[in-house]
Amino acid sequence: MAISKSDARKLTINVTEMGAQVLRGVLQIEGGKATINSVEVLDWLARHAGVEIMLIATPVGSAVDESELKTCPRCGRDYKGDTCPHCAETRARLRG
Repeated sequence: MAISKSDARKLTINVTEMGAQVLRGVLQIEGGKATINSVEVLDWLARHAGVEIMLIATPVGSAVDESELKTCPRCGRDYKGDTCPHCAETRARLRG
């Protein structure tokens, strides 16, 4: 399952603020080497050898159908797009 670019950016910002390292870009596999933006993935992972890590990988962007109906986890209403318009309107109203 893919996630939207905006959700991926939020995730990246949150984990970077917590001190995590993020490697972002298009995964290329050529000649037995995996690279993301000219960074060799195995070399990047080798820096974390011997410690427990969590590796999260997900397709981002065009694979997501933005017209797909979603249910808001806060208010329970159905909506299309990145954010629930009811909750976004409520947040804006409460913030002034």
